[in-house]
Amino acid sequence: MIRDMKKVAKIEYGIQIVKPWSKEMYDHNDEVAEVVREQLTATLEAFRDELDPLDTSFRDDELQIFGSVVVGFRGWINYENGKIIDDIEREIDNAPYYRLKEIAEELEIELEKGFVGF
Repeated sequence: MIRDMKKVAKIEYGIQIVKPWSKEMYDHNDEVAEVVREQLTATLEAFRDELDPLDTSFRDDELQIFGSVVVGFRGWINYENGKIIDDIEREIDNAPYYRLKEIAEELEIELEKGFVGF
């Protein structure tokens, strides 16, 4: 029986995965997060261009469905589009890596590189 066998370091996208996270891991995840934020913001801007900010959004309209993925709930009953868009934008700006990873997966955003360390 082999007892002294060391674990092989896991490598993702050419980066060694370590705990605590290395600078390289943070730098990589910052880049991926920026790509996800840009794509989410582009979708949000399309809503901003299409919708009257003063109109009331409905529970199952496209804005609320998108928002429910990004923010995690559909609690905007009788809210104006502008308020919902602002809430979604704030979440995009402030979401940590793990949330951006979940959102990208749920919305099936295709990424050239994924997040590392999860």
